[in-house]
Amino acid sequence: MKKGVLLSSLILSSMLFGETKMVSLDEAIDIALKNNNSLKISQTAIKIANAMYKQAMSANYPTLDLSVSAMRMDQAPTYDMVGTTTVDNRGTKAVYQALGNAATADGDAATAATYNNLVANTPDTTQLPINMKVKVMDRDAIVSRVSMEYPLYVGGKISALTKQARLGKQIAREGQKRTRNQVIYDVKRYYYGVVLTKKLKRLSSETLQRMIFLKELTSRLYEGESMHVKKTDYLRSKLSVNFIQSLDEKIAQREAMAKSALLNAMGLSWQTDIDVIDNTLPQPSMSESMEVLVEDAYKFNPDYNSLKLAINVKKAKVDESKSDYLPHVGLTASAQNIYNSYEYGMVNDDNTNSWVIGIGATWSLFNGMRTTSEVEQSRLEKLQLEQSKILLEEGLALQVKQSFLEIRSSFKQYNILKEASATATESRKLNIRAYQEDMVETKDVIESQLFESYTQGDFYRSQYDYAVARAKLDLIVGAAMDKSIK
Repeated sequence: MKKGVLLSSLILSSMLFGETKMVSLDEAIDIALKNNNSLKISQTAIKIANAMYKQAMSANYPTLDLSVSAMRMDQAPTYDMVGTTTVDNRGTKAVYQALGNAATADGDAATAATYNNLVANTPDTTQLPINMKVKVMDRDAIVSRVSMEYPLYVGGKISALTKQARLGKQIAREGQKRTRNQVIYDVKRYYYGVVLTKKLKRLSSETLQRMIFLKELTSRLYEGESMHVKKTDYLRSKLSVNFIQSLDEKIAQREAMAKSALLNAMGLSWQTDIDVIDNTLPQPSMSESMEVLVEDAYKFNPDYNSLKLAINVKKAKVDESKSDYLPHVGLTASAQNIYNSYEYGMVNDDNTNSWVIGIGATWSLFNGMRTTSEVEQSRLEKLQLEQSKILLEEGLALQVKQSFLEIRSSFKQYNILKEASATATESRKLNIRAYQEDMVETKDVIESQLFESYTQGDFYRSQYDYAVARAKLDLIVGAAMDKSIK
C-alpha cells in the first residue's frame, strides 16, 4: 500500500514537472520584471540615491555630539607660582591705633607708647615674595562633553547640495525606467519570435502534408500512364517533400531557440518548459505621426530626461562652488563635566560643570584662485552637457525616424503580402484540381505549393517585423512600460 502511494506521488510529481507553462505577453513581462537582475541593480541605485539625499538633508539640522574620555596622567598636574604679592597693612595699623588709644585712656602710658610705635613703624603695604607649587587636580580624570553646531549661513551651499541629491534620485529613477523598458522590449521581441516560429512551423507542417499528398498523386498519375507525368516529375515531387522535411526540422529548431531566448529574458531556468498563449501576431496599423513621436521621445525617453537632470545638477554644482565666495556663519554650544577626586584647583565646585555658547564665522579671503577655478570648471561641465543634449536630440529624432520608417515599410509589406497570400492560395488550389485532371505539369503544381508557403511565410514575417519595430519604437520613445502598447 505504501509503495503504491509512493509510486502515485512520483508519477504525479513527474507530470507536474513536465507540464508546459503557458504564458501571455503580459505574464511574460511581469515574470521578467520580477526576476531580472538588472532591475534589482537599478532598484539598489535608487536606494543609494535616497541615502545620499538624506545625507545632504542632514546639513539643515544641528549636529549634537557626546564625548566621554577617561585619562590617567603620569603625575598630578601642578603649576608654579613665582613672583611677589602685596599685603595691605592698613587694617593692622588701625587695630594698633585703637589699642594705643585704649591704653592711653586707662592711663597705661608704656603700653600706649608701644602701640603708637608700631603704628609709626608699620607701612601701609608690604611686598612678600611667592615661590610655591600648587596642585591642579589628581592624576585620574573623566571628562564628559556635549557639543552642538548649527549652520546659520553657508552662502547657499546646503541648498545646492540638497538640490543635487534630489536630482540624483530622479536620475536613478530614470535609470530604472530605462532598464524596465529594455526588459520589456527584449521580452516582446522574443515572445513575438516564438509566435512567428510556431506559425512557420504550422505552415511548414501543412505544406509538408500537401506535398506528401502531391507526391502520392504524382505516383498514381505516373503509374496510370499519364501523358504529362513522367518519372522525373515523380522524382521532383519526392525531392520537394525531402526539402520541406528539412525545412520543417530547421523551423522546429528555431522555435526551440526562440523559447530558450524568451526563458532567458524572463529570468527562468533553462529546464523550464514554456510556450506562449498567443497564436497571432499584432495587427499592423499606422496611426501616429512622426512629429508626435519625436515630441513624445523628448518627454519620456529616460536617456534624454537623465541628461536634462544632469544639466540641472551641474547648475546646482555652480551654486555650490560660488558659496565659497561668501562667509560661513554657525552657532556653537557645549556643556562639560569634569570628574576628579581632588576638590580644589581647577576642579573646584565652580569649574566641575561648565557650558559655552557662541557664534563663529569664517570667510576665505584668498585661496590661490581655487574657488574661481572650481566655479569655471562647473560652468564648463554644464556647457558640455548642454552641447551633448543638442546631439542627443538629433540622434533621438533620427532613431525615431528610422523605427517609424521600418514600421511603415512593414505595414506596406503586410498589405501587399496579405493580398499576395490569398492569390497564392487560390492558385495552389486551382493547380491541384487541374493536376488531378492531368491538365497542368508537375512542376507548375510544385511551384504553386512552394510559392504559397513562401508568400505566407513572408506575410507572417512582415507581421513580426512590424511588431518588433513597434516594440523598438516604444523603447526609444520611452513608452515600453505601458504593456497595453503591443
